[in-house]
Amino acid sequence: MDVESLTSGAQLADVTIPQLLGARRAERPEAVAYQQKRHGEWFAVTWRQYADHVANLGAALQSAGLQRGDRVAIMGDVSQEWLLADMATICAGGVMVGVYFTSSPEEVAYYISDSGASFAFVGSELQLGIVLASGEAGKLRKIIVLDPHWDGAAAAANVVSLSAFCRTASVDADAFLRAQAAAAHAQDLASIGYTSGTTGFPKGAMLTHLSLLAGAHSVTTFNPRLRADAHRVVVHLPLSHTVARAQATTLPLLTRMVPYFGETSAEFAQTIRDVKPTYFTAPPRFYQRFATQILSKVHSGSAKQKLDYQFAMTIARKALDDRQSGGTPDPLISALFAVCQQQVFRPLLAEVGFEDLTITYTSSAAMPPELMSLWQLWGLQLKECYGQTELVGANLVQMEEWPEAGTVGVPVHDAAWETAVLEDGEMIVRGPGLFVGYWNKPEETRSTLRDGWLYTGDIVEIGPTGLFKLVDRKKEIINTSNGKSVSPTQIENEIRRSPFISEAAVIGEGKKYLTALIEVNGAATMEWARSRDLQIEQYSDLANSEPVVQLIEGEVGKANSRLARAEQIKAFRILPEELSPENGLMTPTRKKRRKQILERYRSLIETLYDESEDHLVRAEVRT
Repeated sequence: MDVESLTSGAQLADVTIPQLLGARRAERPEAVAYQQKRHGEWFAVTWRQYADHVANLGAALQSAGLQRGDRVAIMGDVSQEWLLADMATICAGGVMVGVYFTSSPEEVAYYISDSGASFAFVGSELQLGIVLASGEAGKLRKIIVLDPHWDGAAAAANVVSLSAFCRTASVDADAFLRAQAAAAHAQDLASIGYTSGTTGFPKGAMLTHLSLLAGAHSVTTFNPRLRADAHRVVVHLPLSHTVARAQATTLPLLTRMVPYFGETSAEFAQTIRDVKPTYFTAPPRFYQRFATQILSKVHSGSAKQKLDYQFAMTIARKALDDRQSGGTPDPLISALFAVCQQQVFRPLLAEVGFEDLTITYTSSAAMPPELMSLWQLWGLQLKECYGQTELVGANLVQMEEWPEAGTVGVPVHDAAWETAVLEDGEMIVRGPGLFVGYWNKPEETRSTLRDGWLYTGDIVEIGPTGLFKLVDRKKEIINTSNGKSVSPTQIENEIRRSPFISEAAVIGEGKKYLTALIEVNGAATMEWARSRDLQIEQYSDLANSEPVVQLIEGEVGKANSRLARAEQIKAFRILPEELSPENGLMTPTRKKRRKQILERYRSLIETLYDESEDHLVRAEVRT
């Protein structure tokens, strides 16, 4: 099958991952499959070498007792070894369970226990320690350390290095992949991706071979250049993230995309400058970080450089208005912009490694309109798309050239995918890339998947031109600007374990980090505070009492110690009043009215965030 000529995800209904990997090895044995940076140098790995590594590791897993359908957890930083563990697990008939490498021992314990994993791969000594501290390590047949430099000083009998684990495995890769492809079916479970649950427990989204492949294919439907041309992509998001996995595993099987793995994900900025990617997808926070870096370069330039930049921005604003007006662009303005792009903007894009970028998208959180416009002014056609773990790829995307900010576009052009809007505004989706349910959670599966439709939990509006706009969220899930999805309910439950805290409202949608508004327990806190602060007379005084603030800071710190890094509260404010039905901030059954809380305390919330970067971007666009 010529996968690069596919026109619909439905055509992948009988295709599996080992089948495609075997085809790549046979058809492009010497072509570069991916590149890894080690000790300052890049090493290219061909499809032949890649498939051979996968086959040997897959055979080693089977020799160690892996049966079809067994779960294998992988926890580690971005690397070729993570990729090999993922692909070997799937090709050997196992089910990959992604674990974020920043997870706490408590989270790892939940993932291993809930999934029933029988094997685990860990990236380094650090992750090994976390798995061993989880209390679940003894249930695993083997814990394989991926770090090639790990010294092998095992802390437990079931711990082994990757090289030692594969030492006795040497198989004919073609024969192994043919056998695995013959045993596999497109509807077989291939992966479990955990996503935040509204009840405090993460949900394992079950993905089949078809889910993973058709989800990745949906990305190519809204940009055929991904199939037509060769592309470079830097894999910098954690490989437990759906976007990163598609970039590393499935998109290269369907396109000529070559993923690049840096030394560590922490060095992603340098990796991007090294690679100069042609394709890039990331949450808004990454674009804001790079934009701030570019603006810093601009503002520290010479007087002449600043004048040149301001002139170029004047032309760019006219050119962008021209392009977005719907009419025929002015040839003179277009020509001037081309000169400005070459002489001014491209060198600035080169500061962050974006000078060769031709395909770029953002998702996972709302993109600030000014930030999107700024990148467009600099000549980067940044577009938004909509996706989630449960549909793997994207069902909405901005298709038009130089789109205006504020929408997530139109449904993808693939008849196999359908997008509809219910009477209450909730968007529902069905198509070949959907997940097949939540692991061990039949009730939540029935709530989210109904008659083949995915109920997204997002409220949308469709404009007169058919463009979709996200307006609200039915699910209590927060998407930060870093692309993290967290359950506020889980975090609030941890905070409320304090006897001094009655209620907490976690905030962070579209923000860089999480914060909280705290309602203290009036009775307990007043009694405690009056013995330490003579100014305390009524509840409203608690919010400004230094001893009380320090008390609550300690209580929030205790909650943070039980939470993963992405879930921790970075700042908080004590509310000057109690939440109640009388002030409209609670329902009669004592449920928080989140929208009303956000509106009432907007100014207080603003003090929780450093918006200097946002102000910098807005000022640049509006100048």
